[in-house]
Amino acid sequence: MLNREILFDTIARLVPEPAAGGVLLVVRMQRLREYEAVFGYGASDALIAAFTARLGDCLREVDALVRIGECDFAVVLPGVRDQNLAMLAAGKIARAFRYPLEAGGRPSRVTVAVGVAMAVNAADAEQLCRHADVACASAAQRPEHHALYAGQMPASVGYEDLHRAIHHNALQVHLQPIFALDSGVLRGFESLARWHDPVLGPVRPDLFVVAAEQTGLIDGLTRWSINATLRHCAPVFAEHPDLQCGLNVSPIALTAGGFVEQMASALRIWNVNPAQVMLEVTETAFVDNPQQIGQALTRLREMGLRIAVDDFGVGYSSLSYFRHFHVDELKIDMSFVRDVIDSRRMCRLVESIVNMGHSMEAVVVAEGIESSAVWSRLREIGCDLGQGYYPGRPAPAEEALAQFVD
Repeated sequence: MLNREILFDTIARLVPEPAAGGVLLVVRMQRLREYEAVFGYGASDALIAAFTARLGDCLREVDALVRIGECDFAVVLPGVRDQNLAMLAAGKIARAFRYPLEAGGRPSRVTVAVGVAMAVNAADAEQLCRHADVACASAAQRPEHHALYAGQMPASVGYEDLHRAIHHNALQVHLQPIFALDSGVLRGFESLARWHDPVLGPVRPDLFVVAAEQTGLIDGLTRWSINATLRHCAPVFAEHPDLQCGLNVSPIALTAGGFVEQMASALRIWNVNPAQVMLEVTETAFVDNPQQIGQALTRLREMGLRIAVDDFGVGYSSLSYFRHFHVDELKIDMSFVRDVIDSRRMCRLVESIVNMGHSMEAVVVAEGIESSAVWSRLREIGCDLGQGYYPGRPAPAEEALAQFVD
């Protein structure tokens, strides 16, 4: 019997009627494949065993735990009717993994995402699972790492909807400011794509970016993002040559034929200095396709663009790409940043990343700063730049430029 069928049977047994109360949690261990690529299958098995044990420690005797995929686990909480209690349970699980697991003789830090779905809002077990899956994808983008399914969350994005949004310029550019931690001076922005569909409502970036990658629309989405961002930033950047803007680039788009030429063309059209553009590539991209990624980034850097490694610290590839080419910026993942106040160990780890980045002549940026205390601690340990909800939330490009640029 497939694990998913086992889960359906478990839901039917523990939640015979939605009115009786019940909650489904989907718990996802992120980036297991990268861990496996570095440490091997045996270490991966040990990590999964340690993960399962800690997850089990968070549950009640009446709860049920089912592994439904390589990295995914489902938890059924029978009798729970209050969504606040459901969120408390999800938060407990998320917090349980804030500290490393002991697996295979080494401490291993994992990041989880917990999606919450209430049985009362689903017609059957299959729909309940879809709701929890959607919420889990949303949780992966949130600093608290858990999320409750809301009815406006689309479970999927259709090709026609996304194609129409891209080609009719229905998406928006939002900019999030980035500041120098020592002086508070604005240093630039990160560009973020946003989509509010008149029928679907707000569509999360993780959904439509993945949909674009899977349907062959990623080139069109990337082209739109580059040109829309540069169109907004060009006039301001001409007056403020010290500012720069980060563009998130999908590894699929980066290694597709013509990306380098596309980037060069956009810079000419909008008359933007290449040195004011920072291309952000996730650390995991270097694990998945290091040779092609390296070749593309080397050509782009030769054009004068700058290169940032995004979500640094969670991709398990660590220093390997420094052997091949220079990286201008390291962006420390928010899962590390959020704990610098409460965990001495995490503070020391972030400090070591900062020191390592500086030894490689890279600027170090902290993502996800949500309080003045975290800002101050990062400044004390020598981190260069920071971004997050505390210094400035993302806003539509026109608003952000008007608000943060003098």
